[in-house]
Amino acid sequence: DMQWADSTALDVIHTILSDTMGSCMFFVGTYRDNEVQLDHEIFDLMKRLEISNVPTTKVSLTGLDQDDLNTMISDALCLYPRICKSLTDIVFQKTKGNPFFMLEFV
Repeated sequence: DMQWADSTALDVIHTILSDTMGSCMFFVGTYRDNEVQLDHEIFDLMKRLEISNVPTTKVSLTGLDQDDLNTMISDALCLYPRICKSLTDIVFQKTKGNPFFMLEFV
């Protein structure tokens, strides 16, 4: 949840990850793209890591579409997908396909 990190915390992360004399480090930082603006300091950190030649990979995750959500619900309830369609419509409307919210809602 790096969207809540302040500039000091992000500076510490940069210092640790860009240290060429230290040991190997695998770091996973996450943020919710709906909670940050383009001027958020996370993006500055990512630029600074790139300038420091720290290998980074960005993975964007999206919500499930209605078909995948229907499959997930039908599997969870041990019912045929066609039987779960109306429930899936309601769950999708409430959760926008977010799998975590879907599990909490159902």
